[in-house]
Amino acid sequence: MIRIHLYGRLRKLVPGSNAHEETVLERGFVSGYTLGGLLKDLDLSPSDVGDCFVNGRLATLSDHVSDGDRIGLFPFNMRLIDGGMHLKFHPQRRDWNS
Repeated sequence: MIRIHLYGRLRKLVPGSNAHEETVLERGFVSGYTLGGLLKDLDLSPSDVGDCFVNGRLATLSDHVSDGDRIGLFPFNMRLIDGGMHLKFHPQRRDWNS
């Protein structure tokens, strides 16, 4: 099972969700799954999503997702609390356009 925590406007993927409660989707694990594949299965394009985390670590579209992982998806227009400046120049920072 993969738990996907949704933030901001991505909460719309869960009918009836609201900003005052945690919004979590659960998906069955698929061997060989990548973050990009998960986004595709959720009908999200890379341009819909800003920062993505797998088990608390900044992730790229090609990162594999494992059974039991916790995924955090933030929309492209949502800033992290500190503006995310430390992540913008992080060595694992991905470029969706490449």
